[in-house]
Amino acid sequence: MRSQVESVLSEVALPPGVTVRGWTESDFAAIQRLSSAEGWPTSQDRATEAMAAWRKSWPALVATHGEDVVGFLRALTDGAVTTYVCEVLVVPAWRGRGIGRALIEACHHLCPSTRLDLLSGGTADGGFRLYEANGFRCFQGFRKSYG
Repeated sequence: MRSQVESVLSEVALPPGVTVRGWTESDFAAIQRLSSAEGWPTSQDRATEAMAAWRKSWPALVATHGEDVVGFLRALTDGAVTTYVCEVLVVPAWRGRGIGRALIEACHHLCPSTRLDLLSGGTADGGFRLYEANGFRCFQGFRKSYG
């Protein structure tokens, strides 16, 4: 799996000094911090379940600059028809540099025969522009949370 990710990522354009790689459990604390800063409480409030979700997700990627996680993407795929992008986030100071595009592109290269489905809330900072610029079209969805 690691060599597949490395091969795909060698084809993705990234800003200088930024790398994208498969996530590791040691990235989870940074993912929690970034998610909380974005107003996404699940990774903190339900840390055990969130870690389990990351462990079962593929592709699950992080963008780093040095030792710092500056973005991430977590998706689920059936490998044949659909890949669902569950979360994609880039640190505000790093937005507009192509990191979100690179994460989405890497995800699609890792699951090339699938379509990408991504739900985005109205509060996504520039998200709609990012998604439309990367070939996504708008569709309506619904969500129900338990607990």
